[in-house]
Amino acid sequence: MRSNTDEPTVVVVGGGIAGCQAARELAADHSVIVLERDNVATGATGVSAGLIAPTLFYGDRPAVANYANEFVRQFDGTNGFEFHERDRLDFVGPTDRNEAKATATELAERGFPVAYLEAATVADRYPQFDVDGFDGAVHYGDTGWVDPYTYTNAIRTAAEDAGATVEAGVTATNVTTDESGVTGVETVENGHYPADAVVLAAGWRTPELLPDGAAVPARPYRTQCIVLRPESPLADDFPLGRVGDEHLYFRPEHNGDLLIGGAHEPISDPLSASADADESFKLEVADFVPSVIDGFDGAGFVNGWSGVDTASPDTRPIIGPPPGGPDGLIVATGFNGLGVMASPVVGPVVRHHVTDASIEFSPDVFDPARFDSLENGFEYVSTSEI
Repeated sequence: MRSNTDEPTVVVVGGGIAGCQAARELAADHSVIVLERDNVATGATGVSAGLIAPTLFYGDRPAVANYANEFVRQFDGTNGFEFHERDRLDFVGPTDRNEAKATATELAERGFPVAYLEAATVADRYPQFDVDGFDGAVHYGDTGWVDPYTYTNAIRTAAEDAGATVEAGVTATNVTTDESGVTGVETVENGHYPADAVVLAAGWRTPELLPDGAAVPARPYRTQCIVLRPESPLADDFPLGRVGDEHLYFRPEHNGDLLIGGAHEPISDPLSASADADESFKLEVADFVPSVIDGFDGAGFVNGWSGVDTASPDTRPIIGPPPGGPDGLIVATGFNGLGVMASPVVGPVVRHHVTDASIEFSPDVFDPARFDSLENGFEYVSTSEI
């Protein structure tokens, strides 16, 4: 199924936000085919909260954070996509005060709009919160959220406009190789797709598709979200937030409802994982939210769901050639629930590895080989409080 053009062919396996971003970046000068076993944005991407907070997670890599922040703002308004900018509060207890203040100071010194707010300041600025029990909060002024389905399909459209082809309902089974490197991808429905390069962006399935000799330390885990309807719609300036001690995060919905996520649970069989939110998680949220946010004593349950994402040992994505892999093979996996937020960097990092093109930031933080020094397995750091 190689294109009739003379351009090198790249097969991207996975139609989530990572695969679509890789396709968009490569399509200008490659014949790109995206293979998705279901539909675009129906996996981990589609069930995510769509949070955008690059400064929080990449503030120690300012060039990465700035690139991701600028991308969503520049792409805003393209193909029906909207970025909803909103402040974020990460609530802090007394024992975490000093570390949180130091973090806020460091990020501010790097030029980010971040500050530590004392509890009284939080209560004055955001009166809908009950700050009893909190010392204060780290305030981020460059955060927001997107609808992950709309965002991914906007990126998909951009990729198709540049010449990429997206084929849904095609299940990849393995990467084919010869002595020179990758030769393509084998599928259940359509047989073999020849390729000069292959990008595996298939979430938790990525390690299963690697050829013999290649490996990446990525494992599946289950996370959950529910939506509550308060007694009155949330205010237009209601912020994103996180309470780390509770391992819960939240953001407003467009209609004034509240989305709450959390519950990081490693699993061994993703295919059997429930797609519904657990009753225990619903009860945890029902107990927590009224104690922190006004107007939820009589809140109604709107809906809830669960999804399977992929963890890396250090919470940062794994993007690049996998150790032991053939020439022409790139992976993009291990996004730890942050795939939508980190997606802007996927395209340039993948392009860098496929074409040796220059890049605005160092891709080393995403290098799969960074785990080579670890022995006898990995300790995975939870991002359940994103």
